[in-house]
Amino acid sequence: MTARQALLMPVAALALVGLMAAVLFVARSSTRDRDLASIAVPSEEPAVTADDPALRPSGSVCQGTIRRPDPGEPRSYPPLYTRQQTALGIAVVGSAGVDDRAFEEAIATIERFFENNSLEGRLAEEGAYIVIAEAGTALDELPEFACLDPATRDDVHSACGIADRADYPVVAVDELDMAGNRRGPCRGLNILYHELGHLVQGWALPPADYFDVRIFYQAALDAGKYNNAYAARNVNEYFAEATQAYFLHSDPAGEHDRAWLQEYDPDLFELLARVYGD
Repeated sequence: MTARQALLMPVAALALVGLMAAVLFVARSSTRDRDLASIAVPSEEPAVTADDPALRPSGSVCQGTIRRPDPGEPRSYPPLYTRQQTALGIAVVGSAGVDDRAFEEAIATIERFFENNSLEGRLAEEGAYIVIAEAGTALDELPEFACLDPATRDDVHSACGIADRADYPVVAVDELDMAGNRRGPCRGLNILYHELGHLVQGWALPPADYFDVRIFYQAALDAGKYNNAYAARNVNEYFAEATQAYFLHSDPAGEHDRAWLQEYDPDLFELLARVYGD
């Protein structure tokens, strides 16, 4: 990932990069903020004002406001996304050229992720959707992210996954990675688990649980864990990387999986087991 936080996170984290949340695997930085008090607590609504210069038309991550669909109102998507499927109320969209295998893997991932919990209800209520970027399309070239300033777009350009909270909670991943192709930006790793973890953290995780995650994160840093790892970047990446390990593995080699997490970070593992189910 990048040294710059191209992420759209709850409230205080939004100020880091405008309205981006969770960009994964660009140029990873070892810089840490060890001050627990500086870690933002999620809020139901992003902090914006009427004169916010980042406000943009609906449908882009720069809009800065959350708008739920009215009852019975269909969710509309940019014209680029001619293919649409739905799993557990969460839409998966992409252009005509996206491989069927990528859609199949995304649907299977959603079903696996929410199999033993009911977290999908909140995300579906908010209009959450997943974009599969066609191979050769950088994430900053997708309609939702084209509004970003040039510096932020540079950060997003090389990312293989992103989660965002703006007009709607949205995730974008790469077709090749979802199809298991090692030519993908994540070398074929299904990073959708990580990005769904960001949505859960931002929209569905109870505040008390998030407080515990903050405590576990600081304790892990104090114990010298996650040295030079992406999970050390901030508490939100710590949670998302653990989510990736809990459901699959967080490294291309497949070593940092659920069993590894249970041994390496047992407190966080127990929280995830309670939140996600076994």
